[in-house]
Amino acid sequence: MRTKIMLTLYVLIFYLGATTVSATAPAWLTPGTYATYAVVVPKDARFGINSVMVKLDMLNECSFEALYPYLVKAEGRNVSRDENYVTALWPTGTSYLTFRVLSVDNDTAKILVRLELHDVAIERPDLANASVLVLSEVLTLDLRTGMYVRNGTPAGRPSFFINPSNPPDPGAVLLNVTVPEGGTWLMTVKNLSYSRYRGFEVLTHLRTFHPPFIYLESDVVQFNLHGPDYSFSGGTAFSALYDPSTGLMIASDMSSTPPELVLMGVVGSTMEDVNASRALRKLLAENSNRRWLQGWNLYATNVEFQDEHPFERPGSPLVYYFALSVLIAIAVGIRDFWRWVR
Repeated sequence: MRTKIMLTLYVLIFYLGATTVSATAPAWLTPGTYATYAVVVPKDARFGINSVMVKLDMLNECSFEALYPYLVKAEGRNVSRDENYVTALWPTGTSYLTFRVLSVDNDTAKILVRLELHDVAIERPDLANASVLVLSEVLTLDLRTGMYVRNGTPAGRPSFFINPSNPPDPGAVLLNVTVPEGGTWLMTVKNLSYSRYRGFEVLTHLRTFHPPFIYLESDVVQFNLHGPDYSFSGGTAFSALYDPSTGLMIASDMSSTPPELVLMGVVGSTMEDVNASRALRKLLAENSNRRWLQGWNLYATNVEFQDEHPFERPGSPLVYYFALSVLIAIAVGIRDFWRWVR
């Protein structure tokens, strides 16, 4: 009898732990899963429409080595990785942002974030040109908290997915990172909307999505960075649209910088999908019920989308507390019963 009771308790504990993990990670978050977003820029687009501001002392070794030859050419001197230095990248071609799940081990996942820029002009102070420039970072995702961690400290929340049944509420932390010579950057959720783009189909490079959607918008992190030979001030924010069936990001707004990019050294960015903007202007002129977002648009993924079905806004968090209370009550009841049979 005692063995059966202990086994029941272990099952309850395991179920509770599994529920905690599933509350933050979608079922499709498995090794090999990827999602690629694109910003398509045709040859006739004007120069300087897109920009990526990179802080050298936040880059990892791989990204710094990719950028280093062009910095030396532009500066005419050696540039060190730990230098307080911000450079501007001006991609004039199509760019790609890929999130790939490398591994899932117990309560953590390794996520590769890869930013691929084409036909890039590197500023500071003269221009050097790169046909392709790749910046990348492998981030550790805590599946229990839904946060990226660095040295055991929560640093940011994934941008490429949310849990549609329990999305981050206003005030939830999206980014919490210390920027060298820039202090602590704290980005939080400002607005979570279930009515944005209601009545509209949203187009991407991969497929057309139908309402409803989940729209997340952050507050703006204001900053003022400066060093021996540069000064850069502005604001960094994030906003994006999500598919409620999978939680996958569909597209982002033009001046949206995903938290992952900040963690890998991109302190600010403006990325406009020029083809999407042109198509959007045409749709608006036609009074169409179809829309493009003007930032990163879904380009390719192996995430399987469910058939369309009604989506209801998640209820009160008290539902989860009630479920937990039921589990605790069952455990206490089993304990008291065991005391009685003894």
